[in-house]
Amino acid sequence: MDKISLRKELLSVRKNMNKTEKGNKEFKISKKICNTDAFKNARQVLLFASTEDEFDTRFIIERCREWHKRTYFPICLDKKGNMKFLKVDSFGDLTFGMYGILEPKKSSKEYHFTENDIIIVPALAVDRQHNRLGYGKGYYDRFLKDFNGISICPCCDEFVVNTVFADKYDIKVDLIITDKEVI
Repeated sequence: MDKISLRKELLSVRKNMNKTEKGNKEFKISKKICNTDAFKNARQVLLFASTEDEFDTRFIIERCREWHKRTYFPICLDKKGNMKFLKVDSFGDLTFGMYGILEPKKSSKEYHFTENDIIIVPALAVDRQHNRLGYGKGYYDRFLKDFNGISICPCCDEFVVNTVFADKYDIKVDLIITDKEVI
């Protein structure tokens, strides 16, 4: 199966997941992420605002607020796969942007790397070689190639697949955290 077919199949599986079961798994994954040394030591956390079917990042966002971590969210700069992260202090700092995804207001402070930063990376699926299957536009791969912190990909266990057909442009993540294990 190629990337396009795998993406199509898994989007359907994810859309049809039982919402309660999905929520329980996401809560377990979020707790595991927040209990990692990487998260505990991070001063800045790069996140994404979840769409309805994506991994729900709200628990992680709440922990960031409680633990006084600076949070940054992506903004798509163009349709060529370029994005940057901007500081977000509250959900009021987000507005619908390109692709109908919540993004920071353009007036927000731009992200600059500091020691121990982490990024929570969305994925449709992952494999055990730390490859992720995104949504096919390459935004995160372009950003991750120059990111010096730790990348963490939350993923429900049923979306860990044998292979995601990575190519030379795909960037591996450092940690994959599922409801059943840390890879």
